[in-house]
Amino acid sequence: MNQRTKELLHYIIPSAGGLCVTYLYNIVDGIFVGQGVGHLALAAVNITVPFITIMIAVSTLFAMGGSTVIAIRLGRGDKKGANDAFMTSLTMMLFLSVLLLVVGTVFSKQIVLLSGSSEAMLPMAIEYLFYYTLFAVPFLCSNCLSMFVRNDGAPGLAFWGMLSGAVANIFLDWLFIFPMQMGLKGAAIASGLGQVLSLLILSSHFIRKQGQLRIQKFSFSFALIRKVCKRGVPEFFSQLNTPITVFCYNWVLVNTLGDLGVSTFSILSFLYSLANAVLSGVAQGLQPLWGRSFGRQDADGLKQYLHTGLKINIIGSVVIYAVLFLFRVPAVAIFNSDPALIEMASAALPVFALSFPFMAVNFIYTAYFYSTKRTGRANMIAISRGVVVKILAIFLVPVIFGSASVWWAVVVAEAITMLFALLCVKLENKAIQA
Repeated sequence: MNQRTKELLHYIIPSAGGLCVTYLYNIVDGIFVGQGVGHLALAAVNITVPFITIMIAVSTLFAMGGSTVIAIRLGRGDKKGANDAFMTSLTMMLFLSVLLLVVGTVFSKQIVLLSGSSEAMLPMAIEYLFYYTLFAVPFLCSNCLSMFVRNDGAPGLAFWGMLSGAVANIFLDWLFIFPMQMGLKGAAIASGLGQVLSLLILSSHFIRKQGQLRIQKFSFSFALIRKVCKRGVPEFFSQLNTPITVFCYNWVLVNTLGDLGVSTFSILSFLYSLANAVLSGVAQGLQPLWGRSFGRQDADGLKQYLHTGLKINIIGSVVIYAVLFLFRVPAVAIFNSDPALIEMASAALPVFALSFPFMAVNFIYTAYFYSTKRTGRANMIAISRGVVVKILAIFLVPVIFGSASVWWAVVVAEAITMLFALLCVKLENKAIQA
């Protein structure tokens, strides 16, 4: 195994694992809520997913934007510039997390109504969102710090910090939902306490001064804020894909298949978010390597990491699909044992999961472009995938082909975006050869 391969595995395994852990909080809540409270409560949790995943997307705007700037500057040997980018991103993230805490707690009812909640699940959705967003600061800051710790040469600590919080969340979910009978409130508080633990572990990297980045005084610069935001916008739109998908599907399903359809999509979206975490995690793990190679002007390294990343993600997506196809009924039953729900969700899952291989390619090209300062192309792919094509597909496919085709919408959107991404690559290769 050569040095580049070792370095690649050193970064992408903790990155993919860490991002899986981030999404695992909501998935674990879904499992315990579905089994301990009921399928209507499961649908209520799914109603809150758009706002929660929007918070994750906002955190990646500064976390990934700052990480990209940090990696390029460290590749050039500019330690002070890298630390300024780190402190700027962290400060903006702290400010924004406080703002989202206020929004999520004060406007809980308005948010879940906007997300398509029915009257039956409204009180439960409001309760879950209120208590979940009470922990917005540790939730977003731990997600942010995990990326900075990884870019500061400690991807293992980033992974273990997030994993420790997830393990605590699993135990607390069981404790609060079953023995203590706290329902959705208990699930939300369990997630929040898990994030507090993650934040404490990740903070130890900077308290002990393990890497090159330091929490210290810095020069506040609007130019640097703009640069961080510019580099983070593509990943922000990539992460927006999940809340937009959930939001649009909830609106379509509540008016066609009713609460059972929303509950079905709840299960599909939990499984989708786990695949999303693995495939996006591989791309995020490559970001520091691409950034530093770009800073060193190492063209061979950039090409090797790109090709290897594509292979890993495509193979990974096929494996995930095969596992879910073969074990679709047990995978669905983990969340709830209602026969009608299991029947509908297990029939929809093989179709819905066909989007994974296309999604795998889209993640790699988006991350490759924004990691190498080709933000415009990254934005085009990310906005196409996460916003424009996805919205059009979810609303138009059922209208054109009937309500039974609703699960094909995400497949169509990811496939169209992949073709667009490949076109961007082809145009870039022609420009280089000209």
